Amino acid sequence: MSIKALLFDLGGVFLELDFSNFYERVISPSPLNKPQTPLMLRFFRQSDIYHEGLMSDEEFYNLACDILQADKENLDQEEFFEAFNSIISKVNREMVELLKKLKMKGQFKLLAISNINSSHWEFLQNQKWDFFEFFDELILSHEVHVTKPDHEIFKIAIEKANCQPEEILFV
Repeated sequence: MSIKALLFDLGGVFLELDFSNFYERVISPSPLNKPQTPLMLRFFRQSDIYHEGLMSDEEFYNLACDILQADKENLDQEEFFEAFNSIISKVNREMVELLKKLKMKGQFKLLAISNINSSHWEFLQNQKWDFFEFFDELILSHEVHVTKPDHEIFKIAIEKANCQPEEILFV
């Protein structure tokens, strides 16, 4: 059997992630003063609910401030999301060029899958980065209400790829 579809993750493949600004602006001023593993794990586990689109921006802001002990008087919701969105630091241009070449060849169905929340997605749309147009399908967790590694999101990807699972290469 041959490969018919390529399934790419966005974060760590097309988008470079950097948590340092988020830590500096949200955690450093808090009583925590630095990222603490148990709290950060709790924060990221809870943020999955937000990535699944099952929590509003306000609910996520309040939850994050509670977990990370952020001072809401010195960090309003807009400032929090500005810091949170800064996690997406830049685009991997080499991968974008590869994607563009793959699209021009037309040999594979090109899909993206991502544990992305609505805030990050809106931030990406405002960046006007042009590479999303090269994908045939976008499977975004906040739209399908499930995150990786849950097998349901991969079922959605297989359905959209319109081929057998063994005919899909996941990058």
